[in-house]
Amino acid sequence: MKYEIAELHKAVEQLSIDVRELFYRLYSVDISTGSLRIPVEMEDWVKKRFGSLERVEKQQILAIKNRFTGEHSLFNRLRSDRPVEAKSAIAVVREELEDKGKCLFCNPVKQTPADVFGRIKGKYCITGSNIAKYDAFHSLIIFNEHNPLTMRREWIEDYLRTGERWFEEASKLEEKQLQKFFIWNCLWRSGASIIHGHIQLTASRMRYGKLELLEKVAADYKREFNSDYIEDLYKVHKGLGLAKEHKGERILFYLTPIKEKEIVVISKAGRSDEMADTIYKLLRAYLNMGVQSFNLAIFQLEAYHIVRLVDRGSLEDRNSDIGAMELYAASVISSDPFKLAQVISI
Repeated sequence: MKYEIAELHKAVEQLSIDVRELFYRLYSVDISTGSLRIPVEMEDWVKKRFGSLERVEKQQILAIKNRFTGEHSLFNRLRSDRPVEAKSAIAVVREELEDKGKCLFCNPVKQTPADVFGRIKGKYCITGSNIAKYDAFHSLIIFNEHNPLTMRREWIEDYLRTGERWFEEASKLEEKQLQKFFIWNCLWRSGASIIHGHIQLTASRMRYGKLELLEKVAADYKREFNSDYIEDLYKVHKGLGLAKEHKGERILFYLTPIKEKEIVVISKAGRSDEMADTIYKLLRAYLNMGVQSFNLAIFQLEAYHIVRLVDRGSLEDRNSDIGAMELYAASVISSDPFKLAQVISI
């Protein structure tokens, strides 16, 4: 059966007893009603915009929280009733994305610094050291292709393989295995300051705080339940119809997204480039849906490689999609993970 996030309780009830127990072990859910009164002067506008007065005056809010990670998402049926549309074209000004004008990254050898161990060159990319670093080891994979929304599978594989080679060189220099982290901020809605396609790499001595928290959650969970946190997370998503598999990778349409259309990939691949096909197909599905800007992160958690991918909204929107609620409290979500799972085929 097909459900919506507002019908989560129905979807949970159809789970087998053991998976339902896992769901309630992992998640707490609360459903409440937000009420308001519409003035007469607004009635016609509300009816045209939302269909009826009743659904605006009594709004169902579904809150779901991961008991272990603290990830907390708020869904309002009024906001998430919209379909996830598939679009064949990216609705942005192509001229701006293709304008190479004064782009430093179009000539990376002369216009970007190199790492102390030199540059790593792939078939379709080259590395450059980040001039204002997050961490002691912080560099870039700079694509040969200027437009980041133009992509091919072999390019993605080459970007990731080049990144893996960079991590190896950084670890040799430090004479110890460093913590690897890939960051792809695609276009300005995602926080990118340069249009030209690029992925950021950090290799840190210290485990980043949020990753350390996830590591601690997995370890504590193992001790308390003698079970694998990641495997149980997957079982719950699969039981709800929110998981798919592709070439050994497990794809979750995440129940507690940090923002719109979040997808989590779980892999036992030894290297990130082994996940290239899955990552490419998900990015291609994103673009086909009309996603214009996204954040992608890749990191390791024990035996797993984890990919997190999230839509950052329209490039034409001047409003930020993240405010104080997301920074300090809980994520406010307009997209429906059940609808996302139905739209994305892989």
